Amino acid sequence: MRFKPNKWIAAALGIFAQFLALLYVGRPGWAAAYLAAGFIGAIAPFFAGGECAPYGGLITLSVSALCAIHGFRVARAYDDAHPRRWYSKWYGMAGVCAGIFSLAFCVRSFLFEPFRVPSAAMAPTIEQGTHVIAKKWGYGNYGTFGVHLMKTQVSASVLRGEIIVFEYPVDRSLHYVKRVVGLPGDRITYYNKRLKINDQEVPTSPAGEYLVKGCGIAALRYVERIGEIEYHVILDPAADLYPPFTQAFPFWERCSNSLEGIACTGPELHFFVLGDYRDNSSDSRVWGFVPVANLVGKIQHIVQQWG
Repeated sequence: MRFKPNKWIAAALGIFAQFLALLYVGRPGWAAAYLAAGFIGAIAPFFAGGECAPYGGLITLSVSALCAIHGFRVARAYDDAHPRRWYSKWYGMAGVCAGIFSLAFCVRSFLFEPFRVPSAAMAPTIEQGTHVIAKKWGYGNYGTFGVHLMKTQVSASVLRGEIIVFEYPVDRSLHYVKRVVGLPGDRITYYNKRLKINDQEVPTSPAGEYLVKGCGIAALRYVERIGEIEYHVILDPAADLYPPFTQAFPFWERCSNSLEGIACTGPELHFFVLGDYRDNSSDSRVWGFVPVANLVGKIQHIVQQWG
C-alpha cells in the first residue's frame, strides 16, 4: 500500500502555507495557482493604493480557508494506487521552499526591496510609517536582511530632486531615506529656510497649511521644484531657523554655518540630502554628506496609506 497524504496535515498546510498544501497532495498546478495568488495579494497594496488594504486581511483569510478545505478534500479522496511524486514528499517540499526563498532573496538583493520609513522627516511626501519600494540595480550595493553580497561601481544616474535610500554615514547598519539636493561639487546653501543650489534659489510657491499627523502641529506647505522634479515640503513657522550641529562630520571644512543656516560645497563622490519636513529632519545639515558607496537605491514607489 502506498503512503497516502494525511488529510489533517493537508488542511493545516492550507491555512499556513497554501502552495505547500497542494504540493503535499500532489497537485502542482493548484500549488502554483495558490502561490501566484499569495504573491499578488502581497504586492497589490504597494501598487493599488492604500484603499485596497482594509480588504487584504479578509481576502487572505478567505484564501486560507478555501485552501484548507481544498487540501483536505483532495487528501481524503487520494487514490492509494497513485504514486506520490518527489515534490509531494518532505524533501521535495523543502527544496521548493528553498528555491522560492532564494528567488525572493535575489529579488530583494539586486532588484527591488521594500523599506519602512519610521519618522516624519520626509513628510508630506512620505508619511511616518509608510512603506516604500527601492529600485536597487545600478547602485552598486547589493544585499538584504543585513547580508551584504557584493559591491560594484554605481552605474545608475543620481539626479537632484530624487529620493534615495542609503546607509546612514554615522551607522551603516541603518538605512535612511532622503531627497538629493546636491550632487558632487554643488554649492548648497540653506539660509532662513531658503534653499539655493549653485547660488540659484530653488523655486517655491505656497500650497496652504499642512497638519502634521500624530502631533497636530499646523505647518506651511510649499511646492518646490528642482529641474523637472516637483514635490512638496513643509516648514514649521515656530521652529528655529536652523537645527544645531551635534558633531563635526567628514569634510566639515567644506561647510560654514550660523544660526541662520548652512552653506556647503560637496566633495567628490558625495551627495547633500535633505528631508522634506525641513524643520524635523536629521540630514546633511546635521551629519554631513552621503558617500556614493553608501547608496542602496532610488525610491520607485511609495505605498499610499489609509485610515
